[in-house]
Amino acid sequence: MSLTNQNDQVETREVCVRRLDDLIGYNLRRASVFDLLGAVAALEAVNARPVAMSVLLSIIETPGISAAEICRALGMQRANIVPVLAELEQRGFFLRESDRSDQRVQRLFATVKGEEEGARWLALVAERENETFHRLTPAERRQLRSLLARIWQESGPKQG
Repeated sequence: MSLTNQNDQVETREVCVRRLDDLIGYNLRRASVFDLLGAVAALEAVNARPVAMSVLLSIIETPGISAAEICRALGMQRANIVPVLAELEQRGFFLRESDRSDQRVQRLFATVKGEEEGARWLALVAERENETFHRLTPAERRQLRSLLARIWQESGPKQG
């Protein structure tokens, strides 16, 4: 390969990298993976995962929520929540009650143990998040949360 062809390839690669770095989605994905790895590491010591934490916190924040409602809120497929709920229930973090108006629907309620563990998990992830986002001021963090929420609340995928 000639020197000119090698130079052209290097230049083309540099243009692609610059264009990739210019994409919001690319940067969002990189930041998301970085943050998710931090959350996974933070929850590892308590034998939990970010998805399980999100499900448990949904139950705590919305007593009586159904599995279908959690799926819609979190953008999960219904089949994916079944093993998560089984694990959380086995650990004694919530109870199921039949819906009074529709016996096919199970309403989920956190136990005291579940509330305590949810608070513990949230604290671990929040501590890790502080380490991850230490370069941002509190005002920048608020702005970032607001901007990201606008994206997923207005046009996020509808699953469930």
